[in-house]
Amino acid sequence: MRLLNNLQDPETIRNLNSEIKRFDIINFLIEKYNLTNYLEIGVFHGENIREVKAPYKNGVDPGIEGVVAPEVDYPITSDKFFELIKGHDIKYDIIFIDGLHEYSQVKKDIENSFNHLKHGGFILMHDCNPVSYISQLPNRKTIVWNGDVWRSFVEFRLNNPLIESCVVDTDFGVGFIKNNGKEIVTSPPLSLNYESFDLERKKYLNLITWDEFKKTY
Repeated sequence: MRLLNNLQDPETIRNLNSEIKRFDIINFLIEKYNLTNYLEIGVFHGENIREVKAPYKNGVDPGIEGVVAPEVDYPITSDKFFELIKGHDIKYDIIFIDGLHEYSQVKKDIENSFNHLKHGGFILMHDCNPVSYISQLPNRKTIVWNGDVWRSFVEFRLNNPLIESCVVDTDFGVGFIKNNGKEIVTSPPLSLNYESFDLERKKYLNLITWDEFKKTY
């Protein structure tokens, strides 16, 4: 399949050149809250996990794109990883989700992550603020592909209003969820379409700036 080149799209360029990257947000939380145990789902080349300053790091990636970085401890799918640790008292302070960018998989990754997240811990997610309609299609058609991660994040927010969540408006949208001890609620798939989402994405994502995030968290 030939991928369309969307690298000249103004919004794509803005996100590619973002001064604040996902690992900056992760490291901000690690340093502020003295977090130690980190899990990354979707390592790819390892450019993110190598920048993360947590003393203990686990990486999960099945290598379906032909790459298994040295930082990958578990070269298996996230589903298999969570099945592997199911029933074990394994908890992380912070989990970063950047695996398969498809709604149903990201939804499972959020739910499974919560089962292994410490109270007061954080889930972060990449690609929550897609740059265009075509970049958010679940079947990849562009070089820069956000997928419909936004759908899983918005669904979580709508179903769990008592759990703090937002998206930092940088690096294609870095989603943030804080485990405040509330039991998460799941529901049937979200029926919201992209056009409606796009009109009010700031509201649906609780989209905030990096400065607003630092002041709040």
